[in-house]
Formats: sequence, structure tokens, C-alpha cells
Amino acid sequence: MYLNTELTEKVYMAQLPGFAKVGKEGKVCRLHKALLYSLKQGSRCWYLHVCKVFTKFGYMHCPVEQCMFYKRTKCMIIIIVIAVDDLTLASHCSSLLLGCKSDLQSEIKISDMGEIHWLLGVEIKRNRLM
Repeated sequence: MYLNTELTEKVYMAQLPGFAKVGKEGKVCRLHKALLYSLKQGSRCWYLHVCKVFTKFGYMHCPVEQCMFYKRTKCMIIIIVIAVDDLTLASHCSSLLLGCKSDLQSEIKISDMGEIHWLLGVEIKRNRLM
């Protein structure tokens, strides 16, 4: 979804070599979506989109970490950490995790990669007593 984020401003780029139509080699293309990882506006547009989605579903923005969101319900909490286009969900309550995934799927195309084992070079082991 990172690359399919709608751009909020007008962005133009030169045509890629080999893709220019004959007779229109000097023209430029207007981008409507952040289709390139190197596009500086792409990550900002993605982040703003994700913030809007999380706010819609009642998640709070962590005041000290820009890439972390959380939601508390009674005695339960779910934490979401963003690393570029990867979202890591953590909670002691499986129903919160399932609800979060369902909410996200209604707004963003996601792939559930299963249980986490590594995050940014740190090994994660889960306590199986629950």
C-alpha cells in the first residue's frame, strides 16, 4: 500500500528511458500515486494516510514516538508500530488483534505475515502461558 498512496500535491517527473511515446519524448508525467520508493513525498503521504486510518478507529498517537499508536479498552491494550510499510501489532488479547486487523483491512490492503520473530534486528520470543 505504501506505493499506492495518493499524493496530496502535484508531482511531475521526466519520462523514464524507453517508456516515452514517439514524438512526445520531451514531455513530463504527473504522478497521482507514490509509485516510487525514492519519491520523497511518498513516505509522508503514506504516514499521513496511516495516521488518518488509525484516528478513524480510535487509536491514539504516542506522544514520544511518532511511529507508534495504541488503543486501550478496559484493562486491555493494543500497540501498533510502523516501520516504513510494515505494521507490527502487539497485544495480550487476541480479540483486539483480530479486530484491529479487520479494521485495517477495511481501509488498507494488508498481508498478515503471522507471528513475529524478528523486528529491526531484535529477536522476539513470546510467552506461551496464555
